[in-house]
Amino acid sequence: MRSTRVLTRLLLIRHGQVIPPAVDCLYGGMDVPLSELGKQQAIAAAAEANALRISHVYSSPLSRAVFGAEKVVEAQSSRPGLSIERDLREVDRGAWGGRPRTEIELEAPGGLARLKADPEFRPPGGESMRELRNRVIATYERIVRATPPGETVAVVSHMHVTRAIVAHVLGEPERDGEIEIPLASSSLVEIDAATGVATMAYIGREPVLESARDSVGNAWGG
Repeated sequence: MRSTRVLTRLLLIRHGQVIPPAVDCLYGGMDVPLSELGKQQAIAAAAEANALRISHVYSSPLSRAVFGAEKVVEAQSSRPGLSIERDLREVDRGAWGGRPRTEIELEAPGGLARLKADPEFRPPGGESMRELRNRVIATYERIVRATPPGETVAVVSHMHVTRAIVAHVLGEPERDGEIEIPLASSSLVEIDAATGVATMAYIGREPVLESARDSVGNAWGG
């Protein structure tokens, strides 16, 4: 007889479009609101997640992610539980949060280039990408351990959080900046319950809705 693989799944969903505090700025871990389009994107992503039987939903504490997580719960007939996970929040940009890139570059020449190139670089009062990865992967591994074999859970969060998990699964953590995670997109992690081996079924699948990019650009969003 052929054995059937039991797959545990994590559906990673990024929030929709936001209203940033300034044009062309870093907002990261700031609690910025969704735009009307962003809300529609979140609803569309939740509707597509309904194709999977989700047993639990985990969310970043930031309101733009919580909105999407609540829509995922509402779209499921089983009304799965919702847990807020502090360590799924977006990267903290510290004193640079909410400020235009031009202003930051004048104050700290070369700082933005270092921010993108050096995972150990930390903006004043903020956190490095290495620190983000460490807390996110610890949370991811805890969620995996808590998920019964064969079940599917959703994780609603942010661009850099999702990138960190996807890069970890791909075994290329230092290349997370190269992974495209569009607004309101979904990425599916599949874990073989027998071996524990994780793979990506797909990455950055956008919902059926005309997408819009952050006014700050994908490289600086959350």
